[in-house]
Amino acid sequence: MVSPFQNSIFHFILSRKDKFVASPVAIMGGLSGSRFHGNELLKDVPIVIFDFETTGLDTRRSRIIEIGAIKYQNRKEIERFSHLIHPGIPVSEEITRITGIDNAMLEGKPDFQTILPQFHDFLRGCVGLAHNAEFDLGMLFHESNRLGISCDYTVFCSLKMARALVKIERRNLDALAQHYGLTFESRHRSIGDILVTAGVFWCMLDENPELKIISDLAPYREEMPG
Repeated sequence: MVSPFQNSIFHFILSRKDKFVASPVAIMGGLSGSRFHGNELLKDVPIVIFDFETTGLDTRRSRIIEIGAIKYQNRKEIERFSHLIHPGIPVSEEITRITGIDNAMLEGKPDFQTILPQFHDFLRGCVGLAHNAEFDLGMLFHESNRLGISCDYTVFCSLKMARALVKIERRNLDALAQHYGLTFESRHRSIGDILVTAGVFWCMLDENPELKIISDLAPYREEMPG
């Protein structure tokens, strides 16, 4: 499906190759989001679990190098989104050691202003979920803000949820995976982390059957920055 941004004047400006457009940064503009009233059943709402790999931990200065997202309906995967992204800055040896993503892997990959509209299209109309969602939302907000795009989604944090509901000492993804007997197909790569996050989320819902509608997850909601 063609993104609404790709039909806009902003995409026209971004796509021009003539000598009058020299800047590598284009302001796309626009607004993207999806909000829910709170009485929707969780089993009826499409849920996008997403994860970003980045050049660092500072959400204002770091750049996204990988976006992964899986869309679920009633716990069944219905669509997947996965892209490596050229960040425009070098990836450090430390980030390569953690993620396995190096500069050679990102050479020739699309930049974020190419992938961002596609990701907003994927997330729009869905509830979002991420582990430590404060970080991922911060990255999404600042990357979108660089392109002049406002965004506002209903997003819940599985880390907040685990801190309240799972009685173990640590609630990072590794500890929760061990607690629930889940294994990673790849650690610190977006899709691998998402699959475990999904498994943790379903386990927490099974252990707390009173959590049935969107408003039941209100204590674990993460607000957009700004």
